[in-house]
Amino acid sequence: MKKITAFVGSARKKHTYNAAAQFLSNLQSMDNIEVEIVRLSDYRIETCRGCKVCCDKGEELCPLKDDRDVLIEKMMSSDGVVFASPNYSFQVSGMMKVFLDRLGFTFHRPRFFGKTFTSIVAQGIY
Repeated sequence: MKKITAFVGSARKKHTYNAAAQFLSNLQSMDNIEVEIVRLSDYRIETCRGCKVCCDKGEELCPLKDDRDVLIEKMMSSDGVVFASPNYSFQVSGMMKVFLDRLGFTFHRPRFFGKTFTSIVAQGIY
């Protein structure tokens, strides 16, 4: 059985959440797949301070003590990962941006090489 985890960067349980839920439902209908939706608003994610300790000495020495490692473990235990965010000001939501910034050190390590990632962007025009 494969596991797919969607990380939703919106506090609202509407458009972006529903798009991620529909995507995962479609995947489940095709195969024997376990899914999880992780609402970033349910976790404590502090803003990266740019100290670079994670890159220079290792992420375990990061001075921020938040839920980053819990979220990374969810990614590590998944076969596929979805990042879902509303489009705010031509960019991902602030919540998603803070999360991605906290993962910055992984861009310099092979930890997620070979893992399948995709994204969902919810866009509305009023």
